[in-house]
Formats: sequence, structure tokens, C-alpha cells
Amino acid sequence: MIRMAGVILFLLVTNLQPRAVLAGGYENFNVAIYARVYETQKMSDLNWMEKRIDYLQQHIKIDKVYMETYRDMILADKETIIKAKKLLEKKGIRVSGGITLVMHEANRFKTFCYSNGEHLEEVKKIVEYTAELFDEVMLDDFFFTSCKCELCIKNKGDKSWTDFRLELLKDVSENIILKTARETNPDVKMIIKYPNWYEHYQYLGYNLEHEPELFDMIYTGTETRDPEYTHQHLQQYQSYSIMRYLENVSPGKNAGGWIDPYARRCLDRYGEQISLTLFAKPKEVTLFCLQSLVEEMENNEGSAVYLSNVTPLAGYVLAKADNFIDKLGNPTGIPAYKPYHSSGEDFLHNYLGMLGIPVDITPDFPYKSNMILLTESAKYDTDIVKKIKTQLTDGKNVVITSGLLGALQGKGIEDIAELRCTDKKALAHRFSNFRTVFESEKDILIPQIIYPTNDCWELVTAYSEGNGYPLLLQAGYGNSIMYVLTIPDNFGDLYNLPESILTMIKNILMKDMYVSIESRSRISLFVYDNNTFIVHSFLPHREQVKVAIKEEEVKLRNLTINRILEGVSHNGKTEFSITISPHSYQVFKVE
Repeated sequence: MIRMAGVILFLLVTNLQPRAVLAGGYENFNVAIYARVYETQKMSDLNWMEKRIDYLQQHIKIDKVYMETYRDMILADKETIIKAKKLLEKKGIRVSGGITLVMHEANRFKTFCYSNGEHLEEVKKIVEYTAELFDEVMLDDFFFTSCKCELCIKNKGDKSWTDFRLELLKDVSENIILKTARETNPDVKMIIKYPNWYEHYQYLGYNLEHEPELFDMIYTGTETRDPEYTHQHLQQYQSYSIMRYLENVSPGKNAGGWIDPYARRCLDRYGEQISLTLFAKPKEVTLFCLQSLVEEMENNEGSAVYLSNVTPLAGYVLAKADNFIDKLGNPTGIPAYKPYHSSGEDFLHNYLGMLGIPVDITPDFPYKSNMILLTESAKYDTDIVKKIKTQLTDGKNVVITSGLLGALQGKGIEDIAELRCTDKKALAHRFSNFRTVFESEKDILIPQIIYPTNDCWELVTAYSEGNGYPLLLQAGYGNSIMYVLTIPDNFGDLYNLPESILTMIKNILMKDMYVSIESRSRISLFVYDNNTFIVHSFLPHREQVKVAIKEEEVKLRNLTINRILEGVSHNGKTEFSITISPHSYQVFKVE
């Protein structure tokens, strides 16, 4: 069910009266449709393809179609590809190739064995076949290996599975896939698409450190779907943050974001994935897949009718964003350092993003930033304590999580402050800044952090049965402060923290940002470097949000409706109160 009245009206109107989309595409991004090999094969009937493309074009301005040549041991017919490609190009639609290197998708994504010479020869044939037909080819996000056959076990030897697979697929990328493609077609551009599980790339061979240097472009899987009722449990904010992460990995080479309509409880979830991908300002958005975007039904007269519950929404979301994307500057946020091939407190960045804290994940240590965030994954940098000290002595602030504190114990963190993240837990539902007590609706389980009195100081305390433990504390060092943010055992319990406590945390992490919001959790803030920002609610009800601009006597222009908002100025800030509807966003510019 869609909760946004305007979208409901839009869908009703567009399904009853299909609209013609103007040629020329969107102003600020391209849109592509991905056709799996199953749909490519059906394109042997050009009428089948043309009716679906014509339906899609009633709602979406299509710039490109990716035609997949291989998946699940199926290789598309060359004559079909050439014929369908010619028709699409005649319609003004560019056509690129796609390869999904999976042997049996339904069998837990059974992968090729890249230790097996026969399998490697098969991969070479698939790549050669596709590069002959297209000047641009994308590898869908199945170019990984989970194979643990006897041959892989033997070749791995004493290496970890992670190291073995990283080296193996780097070699396959360079000497099998790219070498074959470029020898076959010197003009071909090869794209590697990365899946949405960025914390775990390295375990299955995705080499984020070296592959972007080898391939011509990269692509980003921004599918977040439902955050609870799926096996991945990815938070909504990740549709934005993973785009920013891969852009920071390979600036200028992140070709776009990829969305699918699956595993959702409500239609809003599909639209949100598209919107958040666009907030990261991609060059292109790919909608997966042709079959899932068009439903063929039979009317009372026995004629075919083409409908969809997702395509009209996609058209609405794309058109809405195209009206303001060019008014946004460069995305910015609190740099969160995540070294290559690291993991720890997996996907925590996105839970923090859901609190209204703009997070910008980066593979390089952000020395230039006055405030940085370090989660447990930073432990993979063997010089991390030294780098933290450098930041602090340079007068810059560092926020570390309780997970990173625990990981660095006995590894030099004691030189900054002799505090400990213990194995003991505390259950709390009352929190305080020593002046006021705020209660959460549920008990929250947190690790107990022990610190030397007066050397460190609690800023926010969690009360538990006659005792208290820091939720946020500070430790001075050199010319600045290291803050420690205690993370609940269940990251989702961050959403249960009282609004006032969230505001205290934001005031520390976002002290150098020109804008902040006071709100409940599940309302996110997206900030740009030209005094523009977006407030997005993922809540199922209307909500009041206070927006604070760190300058007096300014106004806000709502860019979605071109309306000026007046605020109240005091203590160096101007505050605005906005009402935001369920599963919707508003775009603002400070004037």
C-alpha cells in the first residue's frame, strides 16, 4: 500500500491514461533497463519486446537497455540479440551487454569454480561472445566465488579463504575476463557491478582495492528492500551510503546505481530505493529487470493488457528528482573510515544514517576532516591508533564506537585513555545528561564501558538498576577530544533512543555541519556543500522535525514546492519547524 496521497493519485491516473514521455531523457541522469537472458531470449519475438518497451516508455524516459547474454548456463541466441539491438537503437535507445557469471542461481547462487580450467574456458567463451556484440558490457553482481571444492581447498593451501579468493579473482579479472574482452573488441568498456553487501565483499573475492583500477567503470547495487523481513536486513539509508562509498573508492568511475522491486512490504520501499540512489547524484540508474517491470494480463475480450504496480511509481520518483537534482551541490557528511577488505560492526554506518547523522564512508583515512567516525572495521588498519593520535594532536576530533574500543584494547588505545569495553552488559531504558532523564519505550542492552574518573567524562549516561554506564563519553588528548559512542548489542535499538538523547549525540558528531535536525529516529538528513539538504522520513506517520541552521537571520526555500520558510533566530542559530509526511522527503536551500 502506498501512503502518499499524491503518489496514489499519480498511479491511478497513469494506469488509466498512459502518458507519452518526451524524447531526450532526464536532465540530470540516465535511466537503463536490465533484461536478463530469459527476457533476451524472448526478444526473438520482436513484438513481445516492443510492446513491453512501449509500455515502459509511457512512464519512464529510457536511455539504455542492458541485454544479458548469459546466466544459469543459458547463452542467448546471437541472431536474436542482433535483431533486438537493432530495433532498440532505432527507437533511440542505446544497448549494452550484460553477463551474470552464475551457474545455478536458484541453488544458492552456485558460482563458477575459478580454480577449474574447464570453467575458466567457459568464462572466456562467454566474455568473447559478448564483447563481439557490444562495446559496453556489465558484469552483474555474481562475479564472486563461494566454491570450496577439493581443487579450491588444495589451491588455497595455508591462506585464508579471504586472501585466496581476493588473489584468485583479481587474477581472473585481469587475465581471463578483461584480457579476453579487450583482445576481442579493443573498443569495449567493461563494468563490474558490486552487490549491496559491501561489508563482506572480500570474503567471496570481490577485490574493491584493485578491481576498480582494472575495470573501466564500476556499478553499485543499491537494493535495500525491506530492512526486517529479508535475509540481509539492510537499512534504508544504505541505498544512498553505498553509492557514496563506491564513489569515494573510485572517484568519477561509479557509473550508476541498480535497484530492483523485490522483497518489500509496501510500494514506498521501492520508490525510496530509487530516491536515495538519486540523492547520491549518480550518472545512471538501472531498473532490474524487464520481466519484473511489466505484467501482461488478459482483458475480457482476450486481448493483452500491459500493467505494473512499480513502473508508474518509478516514473513518478524519477521525474520528481529530476526537477531538483541539479540544484544540489556535492554530497557531504561525516567521514567514516573503512579500510579495504575490512569488516566489523557490520553495516552500522547505515543505522547511524537512519538517526539523522549524515555518514560518508571512505576507504582512505580522512586526515583533512575536523570530525571523523571510526567503527570497528577501522581495526583492519594496523596503524589506526597512530592515526587517531595524529588527528587529536592536530586539534581534530575523533568519534570511535564501543566495538572499535574493544578491538583496540591492548593495541595502544590505552595511550590515549585507559578505558575498557568489558564483556559485561547493562540493560537500560533511562538516559541522562546529568540534568534531565529521558526514557525509551524499550530496554536497550549495551556493553559496560569502564573509565578512570575525571580522566574521562560521561556526556550521556544509561541508567541501569542503581548504576550507570556511558552511552557517550569523552577523553581529552593533545589538543582535542576522542569521543566513544556505545553501540547497543542490537544495532536496531539505536532507533529506540529518546529524541533528546539522539540530539545530544548529533550535537557532538555534527558540530562542524551547517545544518542538523532534531527528530525521532528513522528520519535521515542528506547534506550538500552548497547550502542545500534533504530531510527524508521512513516513518509510517506524519512527524514534526526541527531543522537548525548554524547562522542567524536566514530563510529556507523548499525546492520541491518553491516556498520560503521563516524561522526563529537565537544563540547563533535559526530554527525551523517542518511537518514531513510518511515515507516522503523535502528538499531545502538555505538563503
